[in-house]
Amino acid sequence: MTTHMRNVLMAGGMLMAVAAAPVSATAQQKLPPVRVTASAEYADDLALRAESLSTQVTQFKKAAQLFERSAEVRGPGDSRAVTCLRSAATLSYYSGDKRKGLGLMEKTADRAIRLGDVILAAHAYIDAAVIASELRQGARAQDLSERAALLAKSPLLSETQRTALLHRMSGWSVVGQVAAR
Repeated sequence: MTTHMRNVLMAGGMLMAVAAAPVSATAQQKLPPVRVTASAEYADDLALRAESLSTQVTQFKKAAQLFERSAEVRGPGDSRAVTCLRSAATLSYYSGDKRKGLGLMEKTADRAIRLGDVILAAHAYIDAAVIASELRQGARAQDLSERAALLAKSPLLSETQRTALLHRMSGWSVVGQVAAR
């Protein structure tokens, strides 16, 4: 290869590098900061609105929707999401939408488990089992009862906590049958 040819190729390569520089420079720029506080503030605002509506029986359904939305907006590690889900489940149930209440109560338990809150999860599974029983969903009630019973055996619970859970489970026939095993 001649010197002239080498210089032409090198100049062409440098020209391409300069032309591509703005694209690669843009790719290396920092991303704008994530606004976590904005979504937390929004979730808190939804929860406050839901709390104010939850004092009026005629507004239970709307309050449940706001609590559910507040839980959805929160991050996976935010324990307030579990509280919002439980409130949404309870209000849905008492507004007459037992199926929605059941789904939300089970979701409450599942999310509490992911956060390591064994007691809250067990109570939510017990509540979900009772609702499933009311809806004549025997297999689902049985499954939810078994989940609660397994949690009652957790080594993370004190003997007092375990006894309280088992006592609560014995008060409901569908749950009590599983707890007695």
